[in-house]
Amino acid sequence: MTGRRGVNVISNDSKELSHSQFLITVALFEGGLLVAAIVGGWLLDCPPTATLSWSFEDFGLGLLATVPMLVVLAICALSNSKAMKKIRAFQRDTVGHLLDQCRWYDIVLLALLAGVCEEVLFRGFLFLWLVRFNSVIAVLISNLAFGAAHAATPLYAILATFLGLYLTALIAADPTPNLLIPIIAHTVYDVAAFALVLHDYRRQGH
Repeated sequence: MTGRRGVNVISNDSKELSHSQFLITVALFEGGLLVAAIVGGWLLDCPPTATLSWSFEDFGLGLLATVPMLVVLAICALSNSKAMKKIRAFQRDTVGHLLDQCRWYDIVLLALLAGVCEEVLFRGFLFLWLVRFNSVIAVLISNLAFGAAHAATPLYAILATFLGLYLTALIAADPTPNLLIPIIAHTVYDVAAFALVLHDYRRQGH
């Protein structure tokens, strides 16, 4: 998922961005989130990748955790509500033509950037730092921040907040938490979401 500021930057100049400029813009935005996580973790003694480790089992769990997210995405895609149509139109009009310029591996890279950088910041740093003080506050603040970062529309912010709650649960409910699980789930979900936006854009006859 691309954050609100990133979406605004893209939407303001989207018709002028070239393929490479689009990729660089997203990389800089997501990279900025990663830098914020690293700096915040250093200042507050909460290393944002402390719970990140490679595991084939957790990689598989990350893939499995994507299934409910993809079901929700499919429901949203099939919905005829005005609010959902507005979200799809916004995504199609702001980034559809940019995604249309991307190769499949560009889309995977964009999703991976979002999955890694956003999870390291919101789950790896913010949630795990705040949970030291109060678990309820940690869940609320980290996910409200996640939703606010994706506030392209009010409903989209709400959906992103609930998505963040689910991703946080993948960490909070695990006695041996591994940030790899929400990273994989987030990344695969974003690949599917980008593919849906691209399909919607091309279906409009662009």
